[in-house]
Amino acid sequence: MPVRPLPKRPPSPEAPTLKNRLVREWRNKKSTAAQPIILQESGESSQPIRVYVIWDDWKEVSGIERSEIIMDAFEAVHGKRKALNVTVAMGLTSAEADRMGIHYQ
Repeated sequence: MPVRPLPKRPPSPEAPTLKNRLVREWRNKKSTAAQPIILQESGESSQPIRVYVIWDDWKEVSGIERSEIIMDAFEAVHGKRKALNVTVAMGLTSAEADRMGIHYQ
């Protein structure tokens, strides 16, 4: 089966706002906000990192764009070097997370 390039889409108008809100939440260790919920699975410093962000504000954003926003926010908070270890960056609404069996509460 041939490999085909995926056309690059311009970011949606809400992407910069979502990224900035996610960065603020990631940096605020004492946040009491109900969402976004950031789940991070990782091992040692050079091990793969899996990031799941449960956020109902994702509702109108495509899966690919959700992942791009998460990666951009992760890099802004943790730096490019650590971002290279992220193997999964998945944004889900609470209903999607429930359907996938991702426990976040």
